[in-house]
Amino acid sequence: MGFLRELTEEYLGSLKYVARIVPREVELPRESPDIVAVVGPRRSGKTFVMLRSVERDLAEGLQALYVPLDEPSLRRLDARRFAEMVREEYREGRVRLYMDEVQDWEDWDSKLRWLHDVKDFQLYVTGSSSALQSSEIPSRLRGRYVSRLVLPFSFREVARAELGAEPSTFRERGALKGLLREYLAWGGFPEVWLYRSREKAVALLETMFYRDIVERHRVREPEALLELAYVVLSSYASPVTWRSLARSLKGLGVEVDAKTAASYVEYMRQAFLVFVVKRFAYSERLRARSPRKVYVVDPAVASLFERPLDLGRRAENVVLVELVRRGCEPGYYVTSRGREVDFAAKCGGSLRLVEVCLEVEEGHVRKVAEAMRELRLREAELVSWDDEDEREVEGGRVRVVPLWKWLLGA
Repeated sequence: MGFLRELTEEYLGSLKYVARIVPREVELPRESPDIVAVVGPRRSGKTFVMLRSVERDLAEGLQALYVPLDEPSLRRLDARRFAEMVREEYREGRVRLYMDEVQDWEDWDSKLRWLHDVKDFQLYVTGSSSALQSSEIPSRLRGRYVSRLVLPFSFREVARAELGAEPSTFRERGALKGLLREYLAWGGFPEVWLYRSREKAVALLETMFYRDIVERHRVREPEALLELAYVVLSSYASPVTWRSLARSLKGLGVEVDAKTAASYVEYMRQAFLVFVVKRFAYSERLRARSPRKVYVVDPAVASLFERPLDLGRRAENVVLVELVRRGCEPGYYVTSRGREVDFAAKCGGSLRLVEVCLEVEEGHVRKVAEAMRELRLREAELVSWDDEDEREVEGGRVRVVPLWKWLLGA
């Protein structure tokens, strides 16, 4: 067994020491003509997903290697010498290379392009959020990539790990809703969830803030950025404009203009700390001029800024993250009468209208029906805490779905 296969076996062996494994539903493409870039927030499980994929490949008799490029003996290898090392391990046939900490490989972008172009390898790459962010990948790989987003655990992942099958009795449904309350409090970052630890959540957020944002973007006034982050994160799921953020900071004695406020929020977005949602409209000018809504990547972040837990906002945020996880592009919608519906999400070739309301009232139904007429949709969803039924409206229907069921994929 050569050096690269020994490294692979060492890292696969480390999976035995994971205290509790929550099976992930993230699937990396089995075959792709492009480099697969595995992206997502810090400590969300990108390396774990890659190792599990290597393990599966080897079990199926495929040729696969896990390559941690922070290994000192690999950092300065040129692409051809590295390819020779792979061929010493696997003499012929296509080899699947799972390359971690790719930012530590000198001139990694040109080396990856060469490895891709020789057609011997299927490449999967990921790296540190503080040094390699998804916004860099398109320009540096010059169109030779497809990305896969790895987010913290979904509720469905933790529910299947903790409780197993979908509930069928009142006991099982009660246990599931209790688990959902825990999830809304602790979120899905693996270490935070598994240990239910506020200290781990604080440490994670501090690392994301200082390494992935302040150091990564060389922010000259981190105190101003910290104040803005506090305002944004504590008012998640609420409409904001860059001018309103600047005014809020001025009230705190911090002078930041609207352009700088926009840049700071963009840094947070690039670090996968927040999602920025625009208004859904067919007019690009209207979209650009309307307020944004900023959501946090995980309930654990909200828990550090919100006491007591705001169940309604937390549920709305979790639905937003789940829409992103399912590959949708969410926006919020404002009807001609000025009524706001939480999400009008582009999902593939269709538009999905979703309103989150813990207790369904007739006003929610009328508002969603109005949006349906304007958007020419025949179906919409009201996500509740407990209610489940269907409401017939003019030209279509509104499905009322409990939050737990919607998160499980209803």
